[in-house]
Amino acid sequence: MLDPSQPGATVVCPNPFYQIYEGAALLAGAQTWFAPSDPKRNFAVDWAGVPEAVWAKTQLVFVCSPGNPTGAVMSLAEWELLFKLSDRYGFVIASDECYSEIYFRDEAPLGGLQAAAQLGRHDFKNLISLTSLSKRSNVPGLRSGFVAGDAALIKPFCSTAPTTAAP
Repeated sequence: MLDPSQPGATVVCPNPFYQIYEGAALLAGAQTWFAPSDPKRNFAVDWAGVPEAVWAKTQLVFVCSPGNPTGAVMSLAEWELLFKLSDRYGFVIASDECYSEIYFRDEAPLGGLQAAAQLGRHDFKNLISLTSLSKRSNVPGLRSGFVAGDAALIKPFCSTAPTTAAP
């Protein structure tokens, strides 16, 4: 998802954030930029406050909704803003949805795939949604889950080796 050979390759992370976002960016050879959460908006990330110069170098944005550790949930308007920015600058949105089934309202949080579908983005362009069984199914330490989203982004990670039947 990242090309560290590009000058200033950047990963935007919410702040506060799950520490693996920064570690993954640094291991991939990118720099990080932290989008602050706004206490006045229930700690929602201020995506609109990210400078245009940062977006121009951004290759990946980590989103966590509900957020860890804030619990902030992204609205459809916030998703729409990120999709428009992704279309303009070409970055991938990695939506960490491992807490999607932990909520205290009557309605489940709006996930990236659902937001994309509501906005008519049925190809899920530049969107990857990630889940984890460790939170969803109460199996701490089990780092299994699934990835869904833009088929063009997922395809390089799929096995294309032909299978053969045993004689």
